[in-house]
Amino acid sequence: MSRPKPPTTTTTTTTTTTDLSPTHLLSTPPPRKFTILSIIAVGYNITSSWIAIAASFAIAIQSGGAVSLLYGIILVTIAMLCTGLTLAELASVYPTAGGQYHFTSILATKRWSRVLSYASGLAAVFSWITLAASIALSATNALMAIIIRWRGEAYVAKTWHYFLIYQGLNAGMVLYNIFLTGRTLWVYNFGFILSLSTFLAITITCPVRSTADIDSTVWTQFINGSNGWPNGISFLTGLSTPQFMLSGLDATLHLAEECLQPERIVPKAVIITVGVGFLTAFPFAIATIYSYKDVAESLATKTGFPIYTIWEKSTNSPTAATIFLSALFLTSFIALNGVHQTTSRLTWSFARDDALFFSSFLGRISPAYHVPVYAILLDGLAVLLVGVVYVCSSTAFNSFISTTVIVAQLSYAIPAGLLIYRRRSTTYLPLDRGVKLPRALGYVVNGVCVAWAAVIMVFFCFPGQFPVTGGNMNYASVVLVVMFLLGVGNWFVYARKWYHGPRLE
Repeated sequence: MSRPKPPTTTTTTTTTTTDLSPTHLLSTPPPRKFTILSIIAVGYNITSSWIAIAASFAIAIQSGGAVSLLYGIILVTIAMLCTGLTLAELASVYPTAGGQYHFTSILATKRWSRVLSYASGLAAVFSWITLAASIALSATNALMAIIIRWRGEAYVAKTWHYFLIYQGLNAGMVLYNIFLTGRTLWVYNFGFILSLSTFLAITITCPVRSTADIDSTVWTQFINGSNGWPNGISFLTGLSTPQFMLSGLDATLHLAEECLQPERIVPKAVIITVGVGFLTAFPFAIATIYSYKDVAESLATKTGFPIYTIWEKSTNSPTAATIFLSALFLTSFIALNGVHQTTSRLTWSFARDDALFFSSFLGRISPAYHVPVYAILLDGLAVLLVGVVYVCSSTAFNSFISTTVIVAQLSYAIPAGLLIYRRRSTTYLPLDRGVKLPRALGYVVNGVCVAWAAVIMVFFCFPGQFPVTGGNMNYASVVLVVMFLLGVGNWFVYARKWYHGPRLE
């Protein structure tokens, strides 16, 4: 199979060690329009840490109760801060839309560069597709919860109701990203303000209005529930909720080629995203735990959205709870837009390096709309297909979504491990880089990033309950195998011949 490489869609595949200009790796980028404030707003909107805690609240409560949630947030923040520092340091030298897979291509030996960078890039693409699907489902569940609460017993929710809303949100974001996103960056600023305002309103109102008598035992009493696992394993499996709060940490990396001075503002945005995520998620979790005593009881709610019940019970006002959930839905909608934008830029970058079928199309920037239209359409199609899985099995779909954090952390761990292998050489991390970690600290944060990937790859594949049945099986491992087979198939059929990432020679 042979074909000419498109003249305007490929990246430079070699550089010299004396030319590490941030623009050296760039090729046919979209217009640069993101400032430091707007890129931070995008990063925060996508992670939406307190909303991620609210949406996946039930998982942590079933696996240790408040102890799992509160201490889990602290543990995950430490691990992801190390991950963020690793990415920020590399982004200060190589700010391209490829992000972690470009880092991998540069850091790996010539023999393994193509294979490892392809694996990192594919893991990143899969993580962003599943993240888009998870946010679309979360927004769908929030909207359906409001409908169920106010329609009462007369309304019976059907699976296809969820499916249609999910697909409508997905289609709307695809169209928005093609035709409007370049003209309406103010939406991210609005989402940032709305999210912080709602966070403050909930965090203050719920504890103040609540009549629950909560003591300090919420910090010490581990509630294993009925999942059958020992306490230690139960705690580790429950960390998927805190981990989800920083999903999409690499968002700003993939928008680097649309930023002004990316080598300066992208690293800052990554680190600030972790900090703001913790400063919103942790107080929100504390306020939630102290607002309603029978938190476990909320898991049986008819709306299917436990946090909605907690808000209603703590405020003694269904109207207030509905306002809070409506704001959560709107913020999730904005986050979904940001995820679609980021996913398409990563896909565009991957195709620009000839890693995917139809790269000559997927690697194009539309001259009319100044966005990668074909990449946006492909990602929208992938999210659509994930929604079809939900119709067949909600359990399989939820397992598919839990895979997001596993493959994302794997994509970060590969370049982190290679930094250690390269002994953090100044050949790859020049002395004049924008983010310069002390040598010992650099090894620590890189090592934590790799170790954390190993932990979540094992324990996030554990079933939610033991003994294991077909009904409570965690299909994340199955999804990982499917992703692996798709990646291997694409490699041998196409990418092995055509794919080349950037290199230092």
